[in-house]
Amino acid sequence: MKISHFALILVLLMGFSANAQKFTLESMKMELEDGTIGDADRNYEDLLKWASEVKVHPKTSNDPKMWYYRGLLFLKVAGLNNKFSEENPDAIRISLVAFNKAIETDAKNRVTEESKTNLLNVAIGLYNTGYTAYQAEDFGTAYTDFESALPLMEYDVDDLLRQNNLTAEVLEQMMAFSAMNNGEDKKAISALEGLVAKKTLEATIYTNLAKLHLKGEDTTKALEVITAGKEVNETDKGLINMELDIYLKQGRSKELIAKLDAAIEEDPGNTIYYFARAISYEGMKENDKAAADYDKILEIDPEYYDAAYNKGVMYLNEISDIVDALNGEYKPSIIEKKEAEIHELYKLAIVQFENVFENNADIAMEDKVELAGTMKKMYARLEKMDKYNEMKSFIESNKE
Repeated sequence: MKISHFALILVLLMGFSANAQKFTLESMKMELEDGTIGDADRNYEDLLKWASEVKVHPKTSNDPKMWYYRGLLFLKVAGLNNKFSEENPDAIRISLVAFNKAIETDAKNRVTEESKTNLLNVAIGLYNTGYTAYQAEDFGTAYTDFESALPLMEYDVDDLLRQNNLTAEVLEQMMAFSAMNNGEDKKAISALEGLVAKKTLEATIYTNLAKLHLKGEDTTKALEVITAGKEVNETDKGLINMELDIYLKQGRSKELIAKLDAAIEEDPGNTIYYFARAISYEGMKENDKAAADYDKILEIDPEYYDAAYNKGVMYLNEISDIVDALNGEYKPSIIEKKEAEIHELYKLAIVQFENVFENNADIAMEDKVELAGTMKKMYARLEKMDKYNEMKSFIESNKE
């Protein structure tokens, strides 16, 4: 068969085109892997042009090496702070797609391990873009970026990301918060339920999930979540308060107290049960019974400073209730009587706070300074100016 001169030239050109694309891909590799220059100094003008060419050419469009070097290029672009990163705002997402395609098409496992390693850097990039979007209140974008990073955690086999506090749990929390802020309750519930299934120790995960169930008027599910939370963090005040709130919503406050009564009878030395019952009594405005339980806790364990602190706060809340009730009341005899009550409550509260301030060696300095600020105001109200000056000096000496 005779081949025309034109056909021969066409075949030669087709072969040249295929080889040219292979050469272009090799040029990308050399430029990206050149260890003699920093990432900021690479030839991104040509790299981006080459990346476009090899992606659309039939000979390289599904080559795992093409996908790998495309991923590497856009990962580097995402880390720049210049016109190339500005012109390619989706660089980190393009990199994600490229590395995944490299793994998917790499039948001979030539770039799979390198792609997985680089996907850890993509995860960091997605977390950063997600967090930036979250701070800008672009919660939809934030959720998408956190969600995209989540599957990449499986490649963190050496705990490199975990050592830098980036874990699947962190991403799921941020997904949940993003969805909650965006009014997407179903997405938030799904993310939070994943964390609850893993028995996270973070109490706010349980309380936030319970709040979403309460928003949907499902008190049964809300109570199940709180019960699960208390199994891993039974002393958390937020969980105890919410459990009480749910029982009250269900009209079961006496049932809760009965539960705690039975638990205390079975284990009378367990301070946690007294703590839960004290908070329950507080919620029901039975402060005398709450005070008795707080005292019992401190009798069993004098270093249970949360009990002392809560008891002090309880007295301050009583003062707040009295002040609210006095609103608009101008009769001197009534005001004088209430002032005497308030004075006595301040005296009761300050004793508890002094215990915490003077004896709790484990209190964080930030919390101690905050407590000192409260005590300073109380000493002024009680006209104990020497103590007032002591607290004032402490606060000034420990300001950041």
